[in-house]
Formats: sequence, C-alpha cells, structure tokens
Amino acid sequence: MAPEFPVIRRFDIRGRYGVLRHGGRYLVLASAVNQNLKKILYIISLYRIKMDRMMSAGDLEKYAYCPMSWWLSRQDRRVNSIEGVLSHEKEGKELEDIRAGEAKKRYYGGFVMTLAIAASLVAIVGLAFLPGTMGKENNYIFVTFSLLWLLNSAFFLYKSERISVMLLKRKYEKIILLSAMGAIVISIIVFMTFLPSNEETSKFLEILALLWIISANIIFYHSLHISEELLVRKMKYVSSGDSIAYVGTVKESQMLKSEKYGIRGRPDYILEKDGMYIPVEKKTGRTPKGPLFSHIVQLISYCMLVEEKFGEVEYGILEYDEKKYFIDYDPNLKDAVIKLRERMLEDMERGEAHRNHERRGKCINCSRRDICPERLA
Repeated sequence: MAPEFPVIRRFDIRGRYGVLRHGGRYLVLASAVNQNLKKILYIISLYRIKMDRMMSAGDLEKYAYCPMSWWLSRQDRRVNSIEGVLSHEKEGKELEDIRAGEAKKRYYGGFVMTLAIAASLVAIVGLAFLPGTMGKENNYIFVTFSLLWLLNSAFFLYKSERISVMLLKRKYEKIILLSAMGAIVISIIVFMTFLPSNEETSKFLEILALLWIISANIIFYHSLHISEELLVRKMKYVSSGDSIAYVGTVKESQMLKSEKYGIRGRPDYILEKDGMYIPVEKKTGRTPKGPLFSHIVQLISYCMLVEEKFGEVEYGILEYDEKKYFIDYDPNLKDAVIKLRERMLEDMERGEAHRNHERRGKCINCSRRDICPERLA
C-alpha cells in the first residue's frame, strides 16, 4: 500500500523548508521548489515516522478483536483475569527452569565428551612414548586414517556447497569440522611416535587419562540424573525431542523487536525443533470452537519477530487449555498484520477509534463492555 503524504503545516514564502505534523510528532524538512523532490522527502519522512513507532503484538491482538476495545484499553489498564496472569507467571517460571536445566545438561554433555576424547588422546600419546609399541606399520595405519578423514571432509564440503536445504547444510558443516579435527589429531599422534621413548612420561599420561575418564563418568552420572528430572517436567509442555529456546513470561526475558515491521513483543515461549524456531502463544480461560482471528494475529506477529531474530519460521502454535492449533506462517496473514498496524497508526493520528463489527457476542465477552459507548449488549 502506497504511503500517504503528511500534511504540510507551514512553508516559508520561498519554499525552502516546511514543518510537518504526523502522529503527534513534528518534523522540519528542507525542501526544493521541485515537486518530485518534495514528494520523495514526504515519503521518506512518513516511512520513518511509521517505522519508528513500535506496536506491541498484544495491542495488535486487541485491535483485531475490536478497535474500540483496544482504544479503551489505552485508558483503562485493568487486568482481564488475575488467575490467567498468575497461571502464566507460574508456567513461565517452570519453563525458564526447564530451559536453564537443558542448557546445563548440554554443558555437562559437552564437558563429558571433551574429557572422554581428551583422555583417549592422552592415553594414545602415552602409548607412543613406550618403547617398541609404535612400529612403522602402525604409523602407516594412522596416516591412512588421516587421509580418509580428509577425504571425508572434502566430500561433505562438496555436498554442502551444492545443497540448498539450510538444515542439512548445517549438519554437513559440522561433519566437515569433526572430520578435519580428526585428521589433525591423527597427524599429531603420528608425529609423537618420532619423539624419543620415555617410560616415566608414558606412565604420567596414562594416569592422567584414567583420572579424566573417572571424572567424565561422575559428571555423566550427574547429568543423567538432571535429564531424568527434566524429562518428566518437560513432557507437560513439549515433546522430548524439542528444546525451549526462549521464555517470554518472566521479567528477565528479552523484548523481541522488529525494526523492519515496527512490532515488538514477547511470545509465551519459543521452541527449537530440528533447527527451526516455533513461537507458542498460550491462552487461558474458555476454549473456543476454533482459533480466534485476534489470537491468530498475535501469533503471526510473533512469527514475524522470531523470523527476524532467529531465522525462517514455518508455523506457530496457538495453545488453549483443551486444544492446540498449528497455524501456518502464511504471507496473507502476514500482510493482514501489517495492514492492521497501519490502521492502528491512522486511528492514533486521528485520536479516535470505533467498533468495526455488528456481533453482540463480541460485546458480551468484552472486558470493557461496561465503559464502551458503542456496545451492542
């Protein structure tokens, strides 16, 4: 949709500057007599004014339900449901605990893997220092393995360059990294075999490797205990294969902002599934027969935020107490959100908004019905 020209409030006689007023804000523009240049300046200034104003996903949801209800909510800050707020806070705290627990589990897993690999390498190097344990034949075997690992890296490098699926591309890149590291490690071991034999050094390295393996087993046992406890709590919200990447219902959570769309908000939580990010919006109270349009608008707004912050989004999840809906991130829905935001800005500029429906049911269920001058019930 083409942007409107802002209204010129004042121009000097020679047409060298103008004062614009738009959305309660003033902007001074240098201008030329040339009308085309003026239009370009108008369009740029209006676009900046519109994009500078951030609209929350929650306000978009209220506006989609009824512009009049949204307008009244700007003066009336009452909370619709204390029980719903408390439930959100409780679930948010539990989800944040699960997210932090999963991060700790991943850290322990990486630490255990590092210790185990390091212990294995130290043990092999220790053997290399023993006299008569590493012959030329063994060196040839190690060199062969090193070459195979390098060939493996080259193959997956070729595959990753030709494939267009981002998820597979990332997996191939990880394989390349591991293969290259393996080749380097094997080469170092071969180099160590040419050093003079030293029985004392060999004993020290073998004891060190044993201590690291014991430490790795203790940490692994502790991480298993954490995993079992987490799994029981996690299954209440997500499947075992998914992870919680973000929780928006705790005070410490980061506000997601899109400079591109002029939207901000905090989804209840974001799931990570096979490298894809999925925003989840949970609604308490009555469960409707189908997902409400206003709730879909809020969820699509979160999809737009997640897309800009994390990457490609395929769908979002709208979760009621008794049912869960998977909403595709559809371009038409995205356009609907952008147009709703533009209409909100227009109403804010006019300083008024009005009911846009003839449905008594909406007014009956509206929390601001008692103060609405346009209510139908």
